[in-house]
Amino acid sequence: MTINLVTDSTADVPPDLVERHGIRVVPSLVVMGGQSFRDSVDISREEYYRRLAAFDPLPTTAAPAAGEFETVYASLPEGPIVSIHTAATLSGIYNAARLGAEPFGGRVRVIDAGSLSMGVGWPVIAAAEAIAAGLALEAVLEAVASTIRRTVVLALLDTVDNLRRSGRISLLRASIAGVLQIKPLIELAGGALKVIAQNRTRHKAMPEFIAQVKAMGRLERLAVMYTDNASLAADVRDQLAGQCAAPAPILQAAPTIGTHIGPNAVAVAIVK
Repeated sequence: MTINLVTDSTADVPPDLVERHGIRVVPSLVVMGGQSFRDSVDISREEYYRRLAAFDPLPTTAAPAAGEFETVYASLPEGPIVSIHTAATLSGIYNAARLGAEPFGGRVRVIDAGSLSMGVGWPVIAAAEAIAAGLALEAVLEAVASTIRRTVVLALLDTVDNLRRSGRISLLRASIAGVLQIKPLIELAGGALKVIAQNRTRHKAMPEFIAQVKAMGRLERLAVMYTDNASLAADVRDQLAGQCAAPAPILQAAPTIGTHIGPNAVAVAIVK
């Protein structure tokens, strides 16, 4: 029996793993200048971030329509479908997937990963590896649930201006809502965002970011994500060398994430 695996492009799963495991990726959407673009289909991430700085107001972001998920589910081979997505507290993608799954009854298991970027990608990869190992559906679902429980995303923003301009600064509540000249360190776990540090300079913010990750001890998995500054992500990975025995991929964040967290943002997704 084939177990099918679906996610969306905000999971940032490395393309080689998408191809190797036959993962179906539903693209998220951005609207620039009145034109809609599908992530990594109609526009590359490099091109998007190159153009982003020139846009005022910011582009808008959108979840795929429920019908898009329904079409994808209908195209898959017979067998159960595991569909893993960004936290419902942060995006409409999970709810769109859930609505798209309704015509299929219990065949589709739609899972809220409670995270974003590789915080979703790691549970997707755990599912893919479990499926490749020939595990039964319930064992695959347990591998996903176990990974979700142990996953944390830490993000260091260089500015909160994009959050303000996109109307998303309320996600961080009053802790920074009135203070724009800071570089917040944000934790995401279980669908909840929390500001764990605030600094006014990167000189102070970056060491604290690295220290927070190192304080978690040896890690099972580690990924580094960035918006438009790949060298910054490489520096973070270098500073965290030895924290994780497994290779740590560096990935450019989806436009639907980067639009809001802004330029020079860097993050890690870890599985403890």
